[in-house]
Amino acid sequence: MNVWEYDIKAVRYSDLSKTKEDLNNLGIDGWELIKFADEMDENGVIRAVFKRPVDYVDTAF
Repeated sequence: MNVWEYDIKAVRYSDLSKTKEDLNNLGIDGWELIKFADEMDENGVIRAVFKRPVDYVDTAF
């Protein structure tokens, strides 16, 4: 059975290239996107929920 670590992180959303950059950087750290929030803030940032396996945290360091 997988055990997951969850986190809510800010992602730049108003510019596709910055969104991809943020998501790729989070993916390098083992984070998988679950869902974007429904609303973007005035700075073009949206909150998103991510998960990664707990064993990734143990082996990455």
